[in-house]
Amino acid sequence: MRLRTYFSPAYAPASVPTLARLAVAANELTRLNLVELREPKSVDADMLAGLHDEAYLSAFMKGEEPLASSQGIAWSPELRDATLAMLGGQLEAARHALRHGIAMNLARGFHHAVPSRGSGFCPVNGLALIALRMPQHRIFVVDCDEHGGNGTEEFAARLPNLYTASIFGTRFGCLDGERSWAFEVRVPRDGFAAYRAALHHVQDLLCKYRPDLILYQAGADCHVGDPKSRVGLTTRRLVERDLFVLRAARRLDIPVVVVAAGGYQKASAIATLNVATARCALRVRANDRATRERD
Repeated sequence: MRLRTYFSPAYAPASVPTLARLAVAANELTRLNLVELREPKSVDADMLAGLHDEAYLSAFMKGEEPLASSQGIAWSPELRDATLAMLGGQLEAARHALRHGIAMNLARGFHHAVPSRGSGFCPVNGLALIALRMPQHRIFVVDCDEHGGNGTEEFAARLPNLYTASIFGTRFGCLDGERSWAFEVRVPRDGFAAYRAALHHVQDLLCKYRPDLILYQAGADCHVGDPKSRVGLTTRRLVERDLFVLRAARRLDIPVVVVAAGGYQKASAIATLNVATARCALRVRANDRATRERD
C-alpha cells in the first residue's frame, strides 16, 4: 500500500535551492517504497485567471520586475515552470483525494502569496486555487507551517468556499479574519498542551463547517532543529501532530490533500520529516481500512 504522491523533476530546479531539496525527499520516499509517484501536468496560465491580480500574474509569467520577484526569490523561467508544475500537482491531488480519500503533493510555496502579488517565497497561492477552481466544494486549509498562512487568510475573505486555520510560531501577519482562525503557539514557551489544544480547536471547526476537502499544510519548518522554528516541535511531536490531523479527517470522512510545506534544514533532514508524514498518512489509511473490513 503506497500513498499517491504528485511530484515532477520540474518542481525541484537546481537553480532554486529552496525547491531543489524536494528531489531529495522524492528520492527517499521512492527508495522506501512508500509512495506511488505521479508526474502532473503543469497548469496553463489561463487556469490562474481570477486568482491574483491580472498585472501580477502577467508579470510573473513574463518575468517583468519588480513584481515577478515579489515573492522574495529571484525570478527565472525555472521558478515559473516549477510553480506551474506544483500547481498542476495541487489540482490533480485534490481531484484524486476527492475520489479516493487522500493524496500528497510534494510541493512548497503557496500560503503566503496574497491576491496582489507573491510573498514569502510563495509565487502563487495554490491553496486558494483549489477553492477558486472547485467552487462547488467547501475547502478547509489546516495550516501547520511555522509561519502563519497570511495569504490564504486574505483569500478566505474573498472566496466564500474557502476556510483556513493556522497554527504557527511566527505570525507573518496572520490574524483571525472572515472564515479564518489563527493560533500562535510556541512549545518551548507554552508547552505542547497548548499546541494540542489548538489542534482540538481546529478539529471543532472541521466538525462545525464540514468541508468537502481538507488541504493539510504539514510544515516541516516547525521542527525544533529548523533554523526558522519558533514552534519547536520534536520529531515525535510532529508525528503526533500529523496523526491528529489525519485521524480527524478520517473520523469525519473528509478527503485530505497533504502538502509537504516548509523546511529550512539540510535536505536530508527535511526528507526524513516528509517521510514521517507519509508514514502517518499510510498508517491512518491502513487503520481505517482494517476497521472497515472488521465492520
